[in-house]
Amino acid sequence: MATIKAPFNFVPLSDNVFFPEWADQISHDIPFEDGESGTIELKITAETPIFVRNGHTKDDAEAKTNDYKSFSNMNGKYFIPATSIKGAIRNVLEIMSFGKMDRIANQRYSLRDLQLRNEYLNFFQNSDVHCGWMVKKDEEITISDHGIPKRISHIELDKLWRTDFDETFKNAALLKNDANRTALFKYKKAQNRNRTIRYEEFMMNAVNAVDKRIVANVDSKGKHEGTIVMTGQPAARKDRVLSSDKRVIQKGSGKCYEFVFPNTSTGKSFSFSVEDEKYKDFCFFYKESEDWKYWKKELEKGNPVPVFFSLAKEVLSHFGLSYLYKLPYKKRIKELLPKNHQSSNLDLSECIFGCTLKKSTLKGRVQFSHAFLESGSVENELLAYMGSPKSSYYPIYLQQKGVNGYMSEPFITMMSDKAQLKGWKRYPVRDDLMNFTIPEGQDEQSNPFVPMEKGSVFKCRIRFHNLRKAELGALLKSINFNNKGFHSIGFAKPYGYGAVKIEPSISNCKYSLEEYHSAFIDMMKKFEPDFTKTAVLKELNLMSTPQKLKNPLEYMELKDFVACKRQNFNQNRTGEYLDYYSSLVQQEIPVVVSKVLSAKITFCGGGLITAKIAGGNDNSIKTLIIYDKKVKLKAGDIVSVKLSNKKGELIFIGKK
Repeated sequence: MATIKAPFNFVPLSDNVFFPEWADQISHDIPFEDGESGTIELKITAETPIFVRNGHTKDDAEAKTNDYKSFSNMNGKYFIPATSIKGAIRNVLEIMSFGKMDRIANQRYSLRDLQLRNEYLNFFQNSDVHCGWMVKKDEEITISDHGIPKRISHIELDKLWRTDFDETFKNAALLKNDANRTALFKYKKAQNRNRTIRYEEFMMNAVNAVDKRIVANVDSKGKHEGTIVMTGQPAARKDRVLSSDKRVIQKGSGKCYEFVFPNTSTGKSFSFSVEDEKYKDFCFFYKESEDWKYWKKELEKGNPVPVFFSLAKEVLSHFGLSYLYKLPYKKRIKELLPKNHQSSNLDLSECIFGCTLKKSTLKGRVQFSHAFLESGSVENELLAYMGSPKSSYYPIYLQQKGVNGYMSEPFITMMSDKAQLKGWKRYPVRDDLMNFTIPEGQDEQSNPFVPMEKGSVFKCRIRFHNLRKAELGALLKSINFNNKGFHSIGFAKPYGYGAVKIEPSISNCKYSLEEYHSAFIDMMKKFEPDFTKTAVLKELNLMSTPQKLKNPLEYMELKDFVACKRQNFNQNRTGEYLDYYSSLVQQEIPVVVSKVLSAKITFCGGGLITAKIAGGNDNSIKTLIIYDKKVKLKAGDIVSVKLSNKKGELIFIGKK
């Protein structure tokens, strides 16, 4: 089983979306023939401790005030806000009714991954990256073109400035601290040094016609004048290793050059509004960058900021803060959704809860009240660190091709035309509370909170108006979508907090709870005949109850994020992806249901072994299950196997 893991998973998206035929007939004034209005009482029981943060400002959060730590309350009267309850129920209804996944931010993410040669490195190796200075005047951004940047070595800088760049950036221990890898750290080391130089130009590799990099050697009488610009240090520099006879045993690695921007402009410049997509995307890519936080302040003062950029047909395509900058993906998030999810037609959730469209607005026909505490009390203060992979981490957030969490093809990224989002993100309910661990040096990123104890009971009401029978059935089924299952509300869901049981109670309605449920299910079966057996409902229901899993529900360490993306099929590195939740649930050991057969190993690597049965009509590649971990196999080996009762699996018997 793959090592990749996360405390969340996804309900797959349906290519087809259910659009009610009566959507354009909805009215608050003219009732449907089968429309009903009334009230639903909700009893909400905390099955694990729950925390919903009290109203606070950004300043409160930074100061970690008592109000910031407190459970949501009005003058000491605790409650779960109506928006939290509504959001949890609406999300389930969206999933169950095959709704659109369009209430998401339509950001464009970026790629900076040296392991992805085709998608990332090839672009920079086959493009001329220019350098220049970005300035802001009023609400307009202008980038002046200063041509191709030159390189200057750390050794050359040490001679010029009497610094210790060459030794400093070989220190791997020093660079474990993120702050020491920034460009800002380098500028502070070179503080008060003159960064304007005269220089001569030399080819970095004169015998290699492909290598067009140019080195700037400081020369007080040099023909060129430029400004030294420094960028971040991704990792420690390692010098090459030579043998006694001067042969290269190991090539050098890591960055040992900074840049020189020619002071003479090419005469070209590019201007655009701060509302332009290129600039807004750039700000989004670098919003967490300490370097950009510094440069942004300089930009607002009217000072020039060094940038690197690429051109397409003499037009600026995109830009960044380093030579190998963050490359924008071709598609925005919503462009990774199936076509029907991008429709402007109303789905069932929008019909019930309302929506705001560009052309019109539909008021919701349900209103939630706050859920006030009936019984229970607060626990002791806790301190949590909440970390999560970015939504651009493609092994987790995009659909991939593989078996048991191991890739069988190259990774799909947001650069690919095949890219599609994994689905609706959900935090599976767990039967234990995970301990909080705060990574070294991340104390300032921790969040204090005071949860309400397990067993606490809250109550609220839903008022509904002019809902059709199937619509009311959808609402009730979303509240009580799995008799054994739970909703998740509030903070620290990745650690097991916030699991709640919501029990609806109806009165003065035309039908029973079961009849409303049936009306919704019957409607959905007309849209999808196998509705109750779909992967959508399977994954949703599994995540609503605790399960025994092959991998724990927890975040990976930083090094594991990198390791899981490593992919080199020639070296049996397949890369790993997060499988859907049902594949992570422990199954019973498969029962052997056939005679002994011969099979040929087709792939062996990264913990995954596949084989094809020799002879017969079954040419499909199947996963080979080996219970004896001491067995060593390789591609091409002939082995004895038996079929299991689990489709697509073979049981290893022995070597031939």
